[in-house]
Amino acid sequence: MNPSLKPFPKGPLPSESIHIVRFSLEKDLAKWKQSKDYPRKLLEAFTLSDREPVKSATNPTAYDRLETLFFYKPGVKTFALHEGIRKGIDFDRTKTRHLALDLSSLKSDDAEKILNAFGNLLVLGTYEATRFGKKGVEQVKKEKTKSEPTEVLLKSSLSPARAKEVFENANSQATAANLVRTLSELPPNELTPEKYLERIKVIAREWGAKLEFFNQKALEKIGANGFLAVVRSNPADTYGIAKLSWKPKGKSSGRKIALVGKGLCFDTGGYNIKTGAYMYEMHRDMTGSAVALASLGHLIRTGAKDEFDVYLALAENLISASAYKPNEVVVASNGVSIEVVDTDAEGRMVLSDTLVMACENNPDLVIDYATLTGAVIRSLDTRRAGVFSNRDSLRELAVESGDEVGERVWGFPIGDDYWDEIQSEVADVRQCATTNNCDHIYAATFLSSFVKPEIPWLHVDLAPESHKGGLGLSAKDVTGFGVRLTEEILGRFKKKK
Repeated sequence: MNPSLKPFPKGPLPSESIHIVRFSLEKDLAKWKQSKDYPRKLLEAFTLSDREPVKSATNPTAYDRLETLFFYKPGVKTFALHEGIRKGIDFDRTKTRHLALDLSSLKSDDAEKILNAFGNLLVLGTYEATRFGKKGVEQVKKEKTKSEPTEVLLKSSLSPARAKEVFENANSQATAANLVRTLSELPPNELTPEKYLERIKVIAREWGAKLEFFNQKALEKIGANGFLAVVRSNPADTYGIAKLSWKPKGKSSGRKIALVGKGLCFDTGGYNIKTGAYMYEMHRDMTGSAVALASLGHLIRTGAKDEFDVYLALAENLISASAYKPNEVVVASNGVSIEVVDTDAEGRMVLSDTLVMACENNPDLVIDYATLTGAVIRSLDTRRAGVFSNRDSLRELAVESGDEVGERVWGFPIGDDYWDEIQSEVADVRQCATTNNCDHIYAATFLSSFVKPEIPWLHVDLAPESHKGGLGLSAKDVTGFGVRLTEEILGRFKKKK
């Protein structure tokens, strides 16, 4: 159950099981330092800097009662605000029934941003990866006996209706992020392409979305040989492309949006086999598909006015006598021939035909999500995603969107002279360069061969799907990154007439 939101009571706050959180700008720090309500040493050495634009101090005021003061520099970036909030508050929902959030000294824009952060944080904090065996039994028992949802008491300049809207939207964002985390952390024997499809069927019915599945025969019929090359080693016809379609009831925006996700349920690397350290955790190579799927759920819950088609490329990259090999040439469904260089670059192979399919209905925007390259991690670490586009303005829009919601991305170029390294003598394009330089750029340049030039397209290379120690509002390594980013991009994107 999600937390509830209520206004501050007119009388005294609850006397027990409460955590009081107050936010103030840096300029108010001097006033708080003179307050007699707090131990002098708590705030006297308290200073903010560009490296630490958000700071907090927690003071126990009674048994089972804490008060935390947050101070932040004006104009603080959203990511820094999120990190400061997560690290500054130790909130245990099983022990603390009430959270009193005092934003009364802040302007409405800042109050909305902080309320959104707490609305996300309280739901993200409930996440636990699915457990099995005896641990699974204990997890079920814990779920049955878990405490009541947190009651948030809010004091702010926001109207009750606006506060509720912001808070419930944040709850939905975090619910979607938790779905990403749940799916991506399932073991590979629990989330095979076949079992993944069964879960998608249940989800589609729940959301009122139409589901189509393009299996081996359907993909052979359209000549989706980029995708089929990767799954040639699969022991059974359990793979394919799932397409979910959804239209709003009533008035529509008139926009058609296509979301595409890489759904590699496990990646051995194929004949270019990964070493043990790099193969471990490759069950999360389907995270891009989970982001596309969960984003759709959030947008449906919050009353989206756009039409959506979501394409999920469900596959595994395994090894057998029939597995695809370097130097093979295959022809994708749009007629573009591909020279295979590295069988561990399977993500761009399955996305090639999936992107062709996503462009068939001429959407106003295509966004694809994939844990595609190690090169983007070498470039950015796991703190930001890489974004690429066939429109400079769209790439910059994505960067601005990420900064606004705290899911940061960095824009890279594609095309131009980067084509030089993926030219082939025997095919239209090489799957990747023969060098290891900037593979994330070569990968995105390759993918652009399968997107109609007239369709705005954004590719998100999901480096921050996991970050050791947590990231932003996520306190755990697997972050659920991407849902807030998607919503903000769609909110800013303008359809060309």
